[in-house]
Amino acid sequence: MIRRAMYRAFVLLAEGKIRALNAASESPRETQQAKLSKLIAKNAETQFGREHNFAAIKSVADFQRAVPIRDYEAFRPYIDKATAGEQGVLTAENPLMFATTSGTTAQPKYIPITPGYMEEFRLASVASGYNIYKSFPQVERGVALSVVSPAIEGHTAAGIPYGAISGQLFQKEPYWVKKYISPIPYEVFLIRDYEIRYYTLLRLALVLPISCFYTLNPSTISLLLRRLKHYAPSLIEDVRKGTITPPGPLPQEAVHGVSKFLAADPERAAFLASLLNENQFVAHKIWPTLGLVTCWTKAAAAFYLADFPEQFGNIPVCDITYGASEGRGTVFMGPGQQMLALQSHFFEFVPEAEMASENPTVLLADQLEVGQNYYILFSTSGGLYRYNINDVVVVTGFYNRTPMLEFQYKGGNVSSFTGEKITELQVTASVVRAAKSLGRNLRFFTVVPQFRPEPHYEVWLEPDFGHEFDCADPARARQQLDELASAVDAELAVENVEYKTKRDSLRLDKVEARLLSPGSYENFRKYLTSTGVGDAQIKVSHLNPKAEARQYFESRLIKQSSNADCTGLQTASGACNEA
Repeated sequence: MIRRAMYRAFVLLAEGKIRALNAASESPRETQQAKLSKLIAKNAETQFGREHNFAAIKSVADFQRAVPIRDYEAFRPYIDKATAGEQGVLTAENPLMFATTSGTTAQPKYIPITPGYMEEFRLASVASGYNIYKSFPQVERGVALSVVSPAIEGHTAAGIPYGAISGQLFQKEPYWVKKYISPIPYEVFLIRDYEIRYYTLLRLALVLPISCFYTLNPSTISLLLRRLKHYAPSLIEDVRKGTITPPGPLPQEAVHGVSKFLAADPERAAFLASLLNENQFVAHKIWPTLGLVTCWTKAAAAFYLADFPEQFGNIPVCDITYGASEGRGTVFMGPGQQMLALQSHFFEFVPEAEMASENPTVLLADQLEVGQNYYILFSTSGGLYRYNINDVVVVTGFYNRTPMLEFQYKGGNVSSFTGEKITELQVTASVVRAAKSLGRNLRFFTVVPQFRPEPHYEVWLEPDFGHEFDCADPARARQQLDELASAVDAELAVENVEYKTKRDSLRLDKVEARLLSPGSYENFRKYLTSTGVGDAQIKVSHLNPKAEARQYFESRLIKQSSNADCTGLQTASGACNEA
């Protein structure tokens, strides 16, 4: 079988890189010092290199003295020059594109992507792919269902493209990978209409032997599976007839790539129809070849995994590696093992409690301790030096002498009225446990601090309307909301002792819960994707979301009566069947 031969060939080609990675993991200090020396020497004559006297840097200590820790806004003046076409600003190599991602201000971030940076990123990808295959050899039974974002969303004033690094990486894959491993045509991911894109993706997937779901964001997988159920009759009819009928015209540029998948298949359609009729239209039944789901599973992403058991049965769900447009943080070494990508970039770490101090302790990879939280700093061939991405990671163990890491949460996303300092991770864990204890299935939630009438937290939630809350009985729905709010309140007290203290002392009032109207989260995703935001960038915080998200969801809150019977919830009643 050609596909199996392709996997085996990949293993043979990658084995040398794996041996080098394993050897490097035995000597992380030496590996990281060599990486830094190469990075400094290569970029000594850039504007940034001259300003920070790269030519005189001979050690890690020299580098730390010469270059302050910076966030993106401190790099923005340099990056603005690079986007304008000025050469040699941050790197000797010219950026081949800029990856766009959200920033702390209204302006997006433009991350320089150079050929050297692409090699750093790909090095970790090859090692991860090798170890995933070794851990889950069943993936060779079929193809991967991946979701990527367009590599080119536009161009800077100098004509340099900007877009998503996932699309750039996909385009750079060898021909045989795109033919036998990830066969969904790239043109499908360029479809701008949200519904048409997902319908097309699912139509193609239904006639492919999917063995692996592979995408960063678990909310994307959850969305795909809901759309699969929603469009099931139309999709099955398309499979039977060899047609495609998305809810809108298919863009002409996608027609050619899609057409090769459109042979009529009455037998496959009959099988799918039988699953639908038997209420078994779920992923692990639809694709008997399915052997793995890999996506983010940690921290706030864990919320979206609640529906996975029903859809995937006993199929293993594996955490994808930690990384971002700004850098690749870890390499997959095996289930539960994400090792620092020490061959890709130069890394430094600051203990979480010290990040805001004037002279924080800065540690190297071999100096970390298991169980401790750290801010991670990146220095990459893309031109970010000692870059504070504002991510907090925890050390879960060591692979040989190199730390294994897991992403915890974005630093700074801590809410504190009176010193309780609750984190997004604590909020996520509390709401998930509370919902599970009451048998509630939530599509989305976010927790918002409210100062009036007394300081307290509100859970804004979108449930599975018509199944989770008794929409026909507003008084009962209000009771169910109050039960959930009380459960979240209790779980937060377990998760955060300071929260319990503040509640006991009445410095914080009890948690309240409010309903969002049906489709709120999907419509927000639809809006973001229409503006060019990629799937992997859609990360609405589970705690104190950014202003744009907060304003949107606030406008979608169902109006509630202050009366005991809560008749204002009647607005949800009529919408129950829309979800």
